Amino acid sequence: MTEGIEEIPRDRLALLGAPSARKSPEEFLASFDLADVSTASGCYIMADEKGKVIYVGKAKNLRSRVRQYINEQDSRYSVKFLMGRVAHIDFLITANEKEALLLENSLIKQFKPRYNVRLKDDKTYLSLRLDPREAYPRITVVRRYKKDGALYFGPYSSAQSVRETVRQIQRVFPLRTCSDHVLRNRVRPCIYYQMKQCVAPCVGYTDPEQYGEIVQQVAMVLNGRSDELKKFFVTQIEEHAEALEFEKAAAIRDRLYALRRTLEKQRMVAVPGAAERDVFGLYTQARYAEIQILFFRGGKMVGGRSFSFKQREMPLEEVLGSFLLQYYSEGPVIPSEVLIPLPLEEADSLGEILAEQRGAKVAVLHPQRGDKKALVELASRNAKTSFQEKRMAEKAQSDLLDQIREKLKLQRVPARIECFDISTHQGDKSVGSMVVFEGAEPNKARYRRYSIKYVEGQDDFAMMREVLMRRYKRAIEENDLPELVLIDGGKGQLNVATAVFADLGIEDLDVASIAKSRTEESGHSPERFFRPGRMNPIVLQQNSPIVHLLARVRDEAHRFAITYHRKRRRTAALRTPLLDVPGIGPARAKKLLTLFGSLARIRQSPVSDIAQVPGLTIELAKAIKGYLSVSTGGKSPGDH
Repeated sequence: MTEGIEEIPRDRLALLGAPSARKSPEEFLASFDLADVSTASGCYIMADEKGKVIYVGKAKNLRSRVRQYINEQDSRYSVKFLMGRVAHIDFLITANEKEALLLENSLIKQFKPRYNVRLKDDKTYLSLRLDPREAYPRITVVRRYKKDGALYFGPYSSAQSVRETVRQIQRVFPLRTCSDHVLRNRVRPCIYYQMKQCVAPCVGYTDPEQYGEIVQQVAMVLNGRSDELKKFFVTQIEEHAEALEFEKAAAIRDRLYALRRTLEKQRMVAVPGAAERDVFGLYTQARYAEIQILFFRGGKMVGGRSFSFKQREMPLEEVLGSFLLQYYSEGPVIPSEVLIPLPLEEADSLGEILAEQRGAKVAVLHPQRGDKKALVELASRNAKTSFQEKRMAEKAQSDLLDQIREKLKLQRVPARIECFDISTHQGDKSVGSMVVFEGAEPNKARYRRYSIKYVEGQDDFAMMREVLMRRYKRAIEENDLPELVLIDGGKGQLNVATAVFADLGIEDLDVASIAKSRTEESGHSPERFFRPGRMNPIVLQQNSPIVHLLARVRDEAHRFAITYHRKRRRTAALRTPLLDVPGIGPARAKKLLTLFGSLARIRQSPVSDIAQVPGLTIELAKAIKGYLSVSTGGKSPGDH
């Protein structure tokens, strides 16, 4: 979407100049001269007195737009709030409004301004990919759209929706599910052929032309053309029956019945108009905004999703326009029609940008009456419902965190919990993990893994001390302490944590340990919590939300630690001694083992043969030969 728009070097922006040249917001507003601002289209970049970019906007006429801010023609509180923080404005001129729209999107991604709407979860878009140029295409799930000539279908609101769609397709259409590697190397059909869910192209039971017909039928279904496909099946059945090709007619009949059963299970709302359409709804409350999207494909509503934005400071038109461009710059599928709840000045430019990406016309419309307006109102009602549900969930989470503070006698509400665990096997490849829950939900971007560096042997307490020391030395430097530290273990692990915090001079950080439930003769022991200064553990009602949440945090830390530990041990087990030869890295070692098959064959081969491997010299070949001949008394490590 931002092709041709380069990242702006930070030294090109005057607002990032020497601190002595910067002014306070009051000084800036007093000295700012509107006459110096161009009347051309472009982007304006607002920064605070520290030089940090806090807002990026676009305008068809920069002077006119900035005048609204400077002269307070816009009386909205959000604008006054922003201007009370602006100490500098820079301008970037563009050739037209369309280029300004693209540049704004690029600048938002580059500077991540605090008061701009930013779409942070772009990796959650799921679509189906089908490449008809392949001899035997298969359906794959993708997150990124590429201009590679393949067909993309979606988006889907969740992984569950994608899996269900793929299952339905596989029940009806016998496409292959195996990878390209398996397709090339299989010598007999798999079980899917026996189940009549694959036509076995791997062993030549079909040809590309016959297989291509099935691919076209799958594309019709995914494009929402199921009714057209059913009519086509009926016509084919009649043609094969007249030609006395009853087996072919029966196969198509079975496919038609399966398709009808599948479509009967789907609950979709048929709407006249564009076959492909995205409908956007909007709901606001104070500084919160909720945007809801309804997806229509083949004239039917197939799903939707919502996005929440907090601390919204800018006009809704700017929020919506910025969101739309960010959304479609990451989304793999662009419909022919986009319905929006507000009139946008840049709607035509946005339509041109989306049309270039889609390769066909895209209409961005703000309907005023009729069925289309009713759809936008439906999306807005869904946005309100989504907002209320999320606020209720946030209230429930807040109440749960208050209960944790009360039951564990904490100083503060544990808005952020950091939990630690150690994973080791007889002191080998020991690791530590830290998982972070914010607002009772995992924040995986803050997860950390630790390779134990300074402890040898099996000493869990020393390992825990090392991990905590490394984490909280840095946390003190960055002023990044959580409200609660949770340790997987009992009183011993808790004492290690309190000793670490005492050594670091941390006095007001709550810490607790959680001892896992164990199987005993009388049943299961309860989950127990230990706190500094208490002799006995705190035992809470075992089916309470508090225990469920903290046990979930502990189990996530354990999962994260043991996954990393297994990876380290697996990597060590697969490591080849060739990597100990100076000049041999993973790529060269892989080439050697691929060509020769084993270390024994490399050792038995002459230097001249080894030197023929691409990327190797005669000197490296001699070094490899010499290392393998002397290591372990003439037998290479790893030989069997």
